[in-house]
Amino acid sequence: MSLKSTLQFTVEIPVYPERVYRAWLDSYEHGRFTGRAAEIQPETGGRFRALGGTVKSRLTRLVPHSLIEQSWQIEGLPLEEDSRISLTLQPTCTGCEVGLHHQGVPLEWGKTLLRWWEERYFRPLRTYFEEIVGDYVADMGDG
Repeated sequence: MSLKSTLQFTVEIPVYPERVYRAWLDSYEHGRFTGRAAEIQPETGGRFRALGGTVKSRLTRLVPHSLIEQSWQIEGLPLEEDSRISLTLQPTCTGCEVGLHHQGVPLEWGKTLLRWWEERYFRPLRTYFEEIVGDYVADMGDG
């Protein structure tokens, strides 16, 4: 058994937390921003499959528009059975801050998984919403 660590980082996304929350939990939109198929049952206890089946998970806690917690397994990576992620969504003046906490990561895989998260999820997520938003500023209000 290896030593475990927790990965933590944040990223700014140029849309309200509600939009990120919906995109993460919607099979179609999740597939659009990652570029690979997703099958998501958006409810506590629901199944979560993403990146064409590479990610397998269960949603364990949902707080609308602010928190998503789930188990997290990635095919081909030696994550412990208790590997879990927590996504926090906090509003900012220009959209939202997405915080990731990934627990149960083998210490020697920390840098690899940080790069994996950036390349597979957070860079595509930011690009997806930047293309949709364009020059629109999130706090201009939309009704």
